[in-house]
Amino acid sequence: MMKKRLVSLLIMAFAAYENPLGATSSGVDVLPDLTGGVVPVVRYKQLDSFSGNDILTSVSEVEYTVKVKNQTGDPLIADSLILVVDSVLEISGKEISNRIRIEGSDGMTGDGKHFFRIPSNRKDLPPYGESEMVTIRVTNPDYLRFYPPGVRVRGIRRSSEKADKDLLDNLVQEGLLSPEDAVRALENPSSDSP
Repeated sequence: MMKKRLVSLLIMAFAAYENPLGATSSGVDVLPDLTGGVVPVVRYKQLDSFSGNDILTSVSEVEYTVKVKNQTGDPLIADSLILVVDSVLEISGKEISNRIRIEGSDGMTGDGKHFFRIPSNRKDLPPYGESEMVTIRVTNPDYLRFYPPGVRVRGIRRSSEKADKDLLDNLVQEGLLSPEDAVRALENPSSDSP
């Protein structure tokens, strides 16, 4: 099982050089979770006069802007970066995703969570760089008092050519990849490398 997942991630990483990510949720579901090293920053798009400095909101519609900071030492393939709205919590700590609506998402993950593609006009998000902003609009028909959404980041790190070669060699030794496919995988991305 782990080997199959590794192969699909590797194929997806190499395919990202040509076609970063398909529009299907299955592509999003297999992306690695980068949230530990890639930090989402969620802010109110506009502060409303009733909320003051409080981080809770109870308005009927609120917009948040989210950008991510790459705190890893590796560049990230910019077109692969996805925000997944993981949770929306009421003041009591109760999950209320089923009672609010998240507008404008690019799709849903396999487990029913909204996701947004992070726009980029660059090939990579460099180490310690910041992404462009994504707007998440939440409609709150019951005027619940809730915290900003909990967001996770998925995407692909751009690994070094040596790491790619070592991984491909291991896959060939395990019989999971033919030597010809390994050579093709190494040749295609090297022409696009920065």
